[in-house]
Amino acid sequence: MSFEHLEYFPVIILGIVIFSILVFKTNARFFQWVEDHWFFKESYRHKISTILYLIGVSLLLLGLLDLRGPEKRITGKVSEQKTIILIDNSASMLAEDVRPNRFEKALLLAKHFVKNAVGHKISLSVFSDGVKKIVPFTDDYNLIDARIDSLKNLDLRRGGTNLAFAIKESVQNFITANGEAEGNILVFTDGEENDEGIALNLPKGISVVMVGVGTAKGAPIPLRNNRGVLTGNKRHKGKVVISKLNEKYFKSLDENIKNYNYWIATSYSLPTTRILNFFNKIHDVKNSQNDFRIKPVYAQYLLVPAVIFLALSFILGRRIIFVMVITLMFSLVSFAQNKTPLPVPAMEADEPVKSEKTLELEEKFAGGNLDREGKLALASSLLKDNFPEQSAALYEEVLKDNISGETAPHQFNYATSLLKSNKVPQAINKYKEIMDYNKANPSKSAEDMNDMIKKNILKVLKQQQSKKGKSKSDDQSENKEDSQKSEGQEGNKEGEQKDKKDKQDSKDGKEKENKKESSGKDEKDKKRESTKESEKEKKERRKKLPAQLKQLMNNDNQLQKKMIDAKTTKRKAGGTKDW
Repeated sequence: MSFEHLEYFPVIILGIVIFSILVFKTNARFFQWVEDHWFFKESYRHKISTILYLIGVSLLLLGLLDLRGPEKRITGKVSEQKTIILIDNSASMLAEDVRPNRFEKALLLAKHFVKNAVGHKISLSVFSDGVKKIVPFTDDYNLIDARIDSLKNLDLRRGGTNLAFAIKESVQNFITANGEAEGNILVFTDGEENDEGIALNLPKGISVVMVGVGTAKGAPIPLRNNRGVLTGNKRHKGKVVISKLNEKYFKSLDENIKNYNYWIATSYSLPTTRILNFFNKIHDVKNSQNDFRIKPVYAQYLLVPAVIFLALSFILGRRIIFVMVITLMFSLVSFAQNKTPLPVPAMEADEPVKSEKTLELEEKFAGGNLDREGKLALASSLLKDNFPEQSAALYEEVLKDNISGETAPHQFNYATSLLKSNKVPQAINKYKEIMDYNKANPSKSAEDMNDMIKKNILKVLKQQQSKKGKSKSDDQSENKEDSQKSEGQEGNKEGEQKDKKDKQDSKDGKEKENKKESSGKDEKDKKRESTKESEKEKKERRKKLPAQLKQLMNNDNQLQKKMIDAKTTKRKAGGTKDW
């Protein structure tokens, strides 16, 4: 055994020595500090762990030198399957009925075939009026791939298509000294045989696959200058030439070629796998015996012990962590076997998030690029994303005309957004208008809409009843608290009056008691009236609160409109604030 990169051996040894010295010095300083402060010395277990760690790292570094065994001779099998790729470079291949055009699509298909044709020796040629070989037979796929990329610079503005001649010429490359021919021909073309073809009489060992690039509808042939600028379309006798894929020609070749098949490649189809399967079925791949010299790789003799030493070092030096990890693994396995679900923390309700469609429509709306239908679509999308206030505002802006068959669904969405925005009276009025229209124009969809409206109104009524019940209970509790407070105050005042009565004479006391009793009754009546007035004031305040809240919301919206640019939906950088 020997190292393939023995020239790096001194560098590896030097690195191992320096790393070992640093590790020992660091450990000595650390445990000296521990001994000075905590009076603990380094244990033999930790020393052994450090030595095992250094041995493992050293073996990993030596594995970089690529340990090999003695040279051996082995016998292997090599595939003899050969394939010629023919690419049509006539003017019709400039048509753009497939992306980006027929010729570049053919180059893409050829590159994909080369990358997947493992074991094939491939030759590359282009043809129009004649045949031009680009790459002879080779298994250097990187070379073929590079030459295919270079074909993009070919001038395709001239030349017809002589497909039969190109196939006939390609067969000559397969003929051996015995006069037999065996191989594959892969042709990428649009099938327009402009020149007069010749009869095809191919040997039995030749397999031919045609890949049609283009569409039956066809497209004009664009003409561009040297800078790639379109100068017009190709014309013949004053008319624009429309180049079409000739699938009939592909079908006709099946009569003259024994081993033949064809596929039509559109903009998104790559029939490489089917082509390779066809070639493999037709040809029994012949394998020839060749001798090879190899050096077996023995790097595992260094890497496996290195991993073992590092694992032992970790177990000895970090025993507590190792035990914790093993315990955690066993607990997870037991959970999985018992199928006991792990506790899941409670998640708070997520805030509504606008979808991608809503964001795209909002961008167009901010730029002023939305028509009426687009605005209605944006309002509907906002309602789906649970933004009813914005949806209602947009519907109010767009739906200014009367209800009709086309706008009835949008009017229903408008009423629903008002309902979700807590604008109940407006929503119910809008629902009534829709129901009146549906009665005047009965249909199945109108009946379904009326049923949905009734369900929504019932939900609102139930919610209002529950809110009224809560408000009544709150009022009763407040009245009880007020009465208890007033009774407590009266009791305190009566006690003070009794103290004053004890200080005075008995005779005068009786008269004063009569007067105070009458005055106490008057005070109680006044307090009752004051409590009644306070209850009325509370009810008036409650009525005023919604109006005040609406006024505050309007003021806040106006402030936000001042600080937000409607076109960019971003806050302005400068400007004075009103609050």
